[in-house]
Amino acid sequence: HAADAAAAAPLLPLPANDEQLVPTRAYVPPPLRRFAEWMRRLPDTWDQLLGHTYDSLIHKFLREDNLTEAFACFAEMKAEGTAPTASTYEMLIRGCTLAMTRVTADDRGPDRLTLALYQRVLDLWAEMRAARLRVDSYTYVELLRACGKAGQLEAAFALFEKTLSLPQFLPDERAFDSMYEMCTSVGAHDRALDVFREQAELRKSLFAPRFTPVAFTHLMLAGVEGGQMHRLGGVLSEMERVGCLPAVGTCAKLLGAALQQGELR
Repeated sequence: HAADAAAAAPLLPLPANDEQLVPTRAYVPPPLRRFAEWMRRLPDTWDQLLGHTYDSLIHKFLREDNLTEAFACFAEMKAEGTAPTASTYEMLIRGCTLAMTRVTADDRGPDRLTLALYQRVLDLWAEMRAARLRVDSYTYVELLRACGKAGQLEAAFALFEKTLSLPQFLPDERAFDSMYEMCTSVGAHDRALDVFREQAELRKSLFAPRFTPVAFTHLMLAGVEGGQMHRLGGVLSEMERVGCLPAVGTCAKLLGAALQQGELR
């Protein structure tokens, strides 16, 4: 009953099997891959040079998928009088999100663990607001991911609409990708295409959040599985513009769906 109530209230893996619609992946030059790996290891390098801090320990535990120890360290941090920063809260919110089980259209709502973790995210957000910590777009991205994975569709859209109205927190591609994945996961395919319309409109501004292969994958899923082929014209045009070409199997599925839905033109 608690799960049903949460689902009524108000992050993103790509489809992994060959039966899903996955565009061709972009080539990443080796120097760029090496630089990304160096950046990933940078926090560990600073820890070795400067010694562990509470934030670095929490980061270490979260990378080890040890959420219990991360929150124990967080509690000790506050007991010792060390004030958590916005980054501390963002890390813990992200850790909670990763430990959730994604809610899909076949589920009646989040399971007990996911429900508890989502409540913990809300508590962390309330603490941030009470402490008057400075939030930024990264904070809202983590909150969107948490809402999306827990299947809190209305809460995610309320937060998303709020970011659209605040110039300093305009959603970037990570926020849009999270919204697309949430919509296709819970079967709200028409709303995924609504989000696309918002992103296409925002691309006309100087901010211009780019479309990613993740976005195109979920938008094509929305068209094929949600009977929304008539709304995919703009998506396919944008894919052509950025040079993101669908795989052969994807094209076959799109053609089959168009025939089935009477949208072959």
